[in-house]
Amino acid sequence: MTQSRRNMPILPDIDPLRRHRDFRILYAGQFVSLFGSMLSYVALPFALFQITHSPKLLGLLGVIQLIPSIIGGLFGGALADAMDRRRLLLLCEAAMALVTAVLAVVALQGLLSAPILIAASALLAVLNGFHRPAIESLTPLLVPREDMASIGVLGSFRYNTCSIAGPALAGLILAQQGPALAFGIDALTFLSAMAAVRSLRSIPPVAQTTRFSLSAVQEGFRYAMSRQELIGTYVVDIVAMTFSMPNLLFPAIAEEFAGTRSGGAAYLGWLHTGIAVGALLASLTSGWTRNVRRHGLMVLWAAGSWSALMIGFGASQSFPIAMGFLILAGYADMISGVFRSTIWNQTIPSELRGRLAGIEMISYLSGPMLGNTQLGFLAGHLGVRRAITISSLIGLVSVAGCAGLLPKFRRYLGASHK
Repeated sequence: MTQSRRNMPILPDIDPLRRHRDFRILYAGQFVSLFGSMLSYVALPFALFQITHSPKLLGLLGVIQLIPSIIGGLFGGALADAMDRRRLLLLCEAAMALVTAVLAVVALQGLLSAPILIAASALLAVLNGFHRPAIESLTPLLVPREDMASIGVLGSFRYNTCSIAGPALAGLILAQQGPALAFGIDALTFLSAMAAVRSLRSIPPVAQTTRFSLSAVQEGFRYAMSRQELIGTYVVDIVAMTFSMPNLLFPAIAEEFAGTRSGGAAYLGWLHTGIAVGALLASLTSGWTRNVRRHGLMVLWAAGSWSALMIGFGASQSFPIAMGFLILAGYADMISGVFRSTIWNQTIPSELRGRLAGIEMISYLSGPMLGNTQLGFLAGHLGVRRAITISSLIGLVSVAGCAGLLPKFRRYLGASHK
């Protein structure tokens, strides 16, 4: 590392992009592809609502996406450990490109319908469940273990940048051209990701001793449950998100700030970007994470901070103050994600990495989904703000409880510091 970077520890470490050619190519291809996926992420529910005008169906869409994601994550992880991961990536990306291209053609012909959109959403969720473990298990083969913390930061930077820029562009496209263009651009970006994967050249061979089977899936679960540091990364995040994820209530909160039902849209967009902005700021100022020894403790502090900040968000009567809490919460969530990812990549054997990546995906999808559902139910009885505040307080206490129940996780040190 250069002397100038040593003198700027706050900046994210981009040296893995400079030193590892294959990781740089894979990262760039996935960056482009994720940006395109964010266009479809916004366009698909938009098109569904335009056809049905049913908020209930939009809420159901989350469940429709979660179940296939869980199925795909479980079996996709086992498949990633049983076959060539580069080939699996190519197959998944080709299939997702085909689905989005079909959506673009159908939209151009004016034939989009609710069943088509729901079926496409479920299919994309399944494919993503196979794709994510493949990409997560391939990455540690391209960089050394000591770079894993930096890799986690770079991955978060990619996600949060696309989470801000993608929906912003999608809004413009949908307002002026409609969903067909958004789906079409997404399909093209998958071609960029496929080209990047095909150009990888220095992947070391992995002993493929695992066969794709239900017993292989069970083996992954047994390994995860045998390691308290892994259990901690799953449980702490699920607990924090289950009690402190208010996204579903943003429309109601926006109306409260606006004072009128029709004026809420002006606030809604800002609320949805707040967490992503905070996470992006964390990515850009994350150099200090390389010097942290207590990875488990940092996950606990970050998850607890998320819940504490959501207590403040729920109690806020001022929109700028509420946005400040959301941005800080996004910062805390990203820091939690960096250290959880580092623990995963530094401790899991390569032959199990695909299956454990599937379990990881299930853990971070389940918490937000459960959180939105229970907060929506609680808000119907207590009111929006009181529901967020009380539920987040329960989340904060629950995270503290995890610290006491999981001492090995709390004391876990990063592999490079042992």
